[in-house]
Amino acid sequence: MGNKKKHDVQAGLLALRKKMPALENIFDAFGPLVVALEKADDLLLDWDGYVLPEAYAPRFEQGVPLMTDMDLPQFGAKYREVFMLMVDAIAEGLPAISAQVDDIRQVAEVADDFDNLAKFLWFEKEKQLHKLFDKWKVSGQILAFIGTLALKPFMVAMEPKAAAAIASMAWHKGYCPVCGTFPDLALLRKSGDDNAYLKSHGGQRWLHCSCCGHEWRFKRNTCPWCENEDHEKLRYLQAEERQNERVDVCDNCKHYFVTIDTRELTDQPDPRVAPLGLVHLDIKAQEEDYRPIAEMPWNVL
Repeated sequence: MGNKKKHDVQAGLLALRKKMPALENIFDAFGPLVVALEKADDLLLDWDGYVLPEAYAPRFEQGVPLMTDMDLPQFGAKYREVFMLMVDAIAEGLPAISAQVDDIRQVAEVADDFDNLAKFLWFEKEKQLHKLFDKWKVSGQILAFIGTLALKPFMVAMEPKAAAAIASMAWHKGYCPVCGTFPDLALLRKSGDDNAYLKSHGGQRWLHCSCCGHEWRFKRNTCPWCENEDHEKLRYLQAEERQNERVDVCDNCKHYFVTIDTRELTDQPDPRVAPLGLVHLDIKAQEEDYRPIAEMPWNVL
């Protein structure tokens, strides 16, 4: 199973590179990271060092994600292994920061308090993080960036059980019901039912979480960030030659997100890879002073 998934990611990257040669530098920079994240998913297939919070419908349906206030998982030696995969990918894709990444690699290989990085990032302990940066004498910004990336595969590993726990409960927010993160991609899909709340013009909008990979349905014609429903402040931009790809923008909060209309596609996009092929839309939106609802390596660096 793992090898098939890994092959799919690599094949998807290759197909996108052929389809979008103008974005070759993006694939060179971030392709290794996408592949490394998939390797980490495979590494964690049997990991079960966590206890999910109890799914409590009244709290959840008020907009509190399942993992809010979750205890720290037992990462064990796996966190350092995943971290090293991210280090190698960043060093390969972003040679401009390879010296700082190499410093981090050397510290991470020997630090006996390495697990503190995961703990401080998980609980967002800013003061403790800065003390760790100072102690290790490395770039705090790059260390936090890599350390956060290394948490992502653990979130992906927990997502299936979390999704099952909330399957029967209602969710109406634009951030992930599992982990609370905003989406890196929206997918328009053919409608399978007549729920007028979620359906519009014959299609459904599905949001893909930028952290744990969970997908959930969300109202069409509503901004996931600020929940604005004023159609005069919601619009989208697209390139004429690629009518099934667009970037939705909100003039109320000045945020944007990229979207693929899959309704007429025979091959469905892989959400793990597809955002890299939409970077031209990130650029288009940012040129008009919109900000991404989910900051990803390829839309902020």
